[in-house]
Amino acid sequence: MIHNKYYSLLSFLVGLHSMGFTLHAQALADSIPSRPLKEVEVKSSVVPSSYKTSSPTQILRMDTPEKLNALSVSDAVKHFSGVQVKDYGGVGGLKTVSIRSLGANHTNVIYDGISISDYQSGQTDLGRFSLDNIEMITLNTGESDNIFQTAQSQSLAGALNIITQSFTPDTGKKRKIKASLKAGSFGLIHPALLYSEALNNTFSVNASVDYLKTAGNYPFKQTIGFVNSTTEDKKRENSDVETLKLEANLAGRFNNRGKLVFKNYYYVSDRGLPGPAFYYKDDSSGERLNDRNFFSQVRYIQPVSEKIDFQANAKFNYSFIDYINPNREMESVYYQREYYLNATFLYRFSEQLSFSWANDGAYGNFNSNQTDLLPSRTSWLSALSGKYETASFDITAKILNTFVDDEVRNGNTTLKSNHLSPYIGFSVHPFQTIPVRLRGFYKNTFRMPTFGDVYYSPVPIVGLRPESARQYDLGLTFVSAFGKSVPYISFSGDAYWNEIHNKIVAMPTANMFIWTVTNYGKVAVKGLDLNATVHIQTGEKYLWQVSGAYTYQDALNKTKPRTELQAENYNKRMVYTARHSASATVGLITPWIDFNYNLLYCGKRYATPANLPESQMKPFAEQGVSLMRTFDWKNTRLTFTAECLNIFDVQYEVVRSYPMAGRSFRFGIKLIY
Repeated sequence: MIHNKYYSLLSFLVGLHSMGFTLHAQALADSIPSRPLKEVEVKSSVVPSSYKTSSPTQILRMDTPEKLNALSVSDAVKHFSGVQVKDYGGVGGLKTVSIRSLGANHTNVIYDGISISDYQSGQTDLGRFSLDNIEMITLNTGESDNIFQTAQSQSLAGALNIITQSFTPDTGKKRKIKASLKAGSFGLIHPALLYSEALNNTFSVNASVDYLKTAGNYPFKQTIGFVNSTTEDKKRENSDVETLKLEANLAGRFNNRGKLVFKNYYYVSDRGLPGPAFYYKDDSSGERLNDRNFFSQVRYIQPVSEKIDFQANAKFNYSFIDYINPNREMESVYYQREYYLNATFLYRFSEQLSFSWANDGAYGNFNSNQTDLLPSRTSWLSALSGKYETASFDITAKILNTFVDDEVRNGNTTLKSNHLSPYIGFSVHPFQTIPVRLRGFYKNTFRMPTFGDVYYSPVPIVGLRPESARQYDLGLTFVSAFGKSVPYISFSGDAYWNEIHNKIVAMPTANMFIWTVTNYGKVAVKGLDLNATVHIQTGEKYLWQVSGAYTYQDALNKTKPRTELQAENYNKRMVYTARHSASATVGLITPWIDFNYNLLYCGKRYATPANLPESQMKPFAEQGVSLMRTFDWKNTRLTFTAECLNIFDVQYEVVRSYPMAGRSFRFGIKLIY
């Protein structure tokens, strides 16, 4: 368990603060009518424009996560279109995100500009990132139009950017404090504290502490057999979670226009692994998983001249995992270290044309008490990018070269690869009087098998091949306003086609820590993503904010059958991929209280590659509501929140035999000074 000294530090934390949530484009076309507003000072990060981008960009301003009933990044990401979040139940269950059925390993999770790596699984558990210090989350499908970024950020099929709050003190103030406390069903307690101080005109510091504990023993209905007519009331067991996250940042702005951000992050987690819930099997397996993760990263950006900018990034990452299975009298310990360095140059040839060159080097090693192989991986990435931009036409082109070399200290080198990944995307505004833009892109990517796939799989894997993907997308965006009653309306739609060759598929075996891995020859995905947002002003004091997202996805196994098993799986839907999914949020802002409603819907899907009838999983719709009341007094803001999650107590599973929680409640208070 986490040391008791942290309880005294965290027990006094209080508060929850009301901020606005938006899931829409942040830039309007020049043709949209405007009206003068009173002058206000705005302090915020630059918000990218999803209206002009050549590839789909979705944006969540995490001003008030309670509007989404969201506790972690994984909860918020579920409201993006084209996204599949695998959730293994409860606050402590593993949560990974896949973009357009490409798999979680094709999603690049970027934390304040630098990618998060995991050599063991290649996946990032989004449940470990709470939303208390998150300012914005962006999802780029394909590629970002920002060419001034690291090569690693461009290496996968999509990128989830997590941007933390800079939280710098206001003008005339030396320090700023945000404290919050949440408590809820199943023993949830979640205090957090964020402190910022301006040291002088150049440097400022901020530090955050985030603690979470829950028993996780929520009730669920256990299905008896495959027929859902008979159930038994049970409680989830061995699903307790205790986590602590510490983060400290030093930011500097220099007279030569240089910017420095130095970040240190530490995360510790102790949790139970409840395992799958079967009628004939008690899920209290006693299995435990202890995580320790520390990383330190530094980013420096320097304008060299009027035409040239330079940035350098460096990172050291250390992870420790201890898996304990008392039933098998087994303990598996894993260590990994990573050293990362980047240098990127941006050259502005003219106001319309710019180029960038990014070079990344990374070295990671891995060891375990399960084997003496001691594998290591050296990666070199180099990206050359160009962008041409006018008011009515944008085009972005990139070429990325990736070289990967594995070495095994006590064995033979098994993996080495060199791959070129091109990207081209465009956005055009064909009609000057209509705020509609057309866009499209093509991107090719690949990923290597992870160390867990090759060297630490419980079943030996021979000849596991790198996975490659091709993405095609064509869509449009529309942003406008219709007088004072509809101050904002936006719509985007994208049709896409993905091809994945040598797809590496991992599925849990007896629990969510041990997986089996195999190659599929080919997977084809076709789909449609739709997003819409509208703001409706009713009178002077009431504002409705309505947004929705819909995804149609047909992901099929197209591997040419060579065996009876492959013939059985041919042209069948990929496991856990629903054809239809949707989300919606409705918010009403009033002078007295804010009301919010949200909906998540997932259609039927299959838990086995052969799509057997008994493996079909029911559709589900989870709904939640929240209420917020904010009080302002001098320099202090105090907000109270009340949330009801899964208000109709729907019993469902995202992953077969891992039941999700039914109806639950959360209450919060946030103080900003």
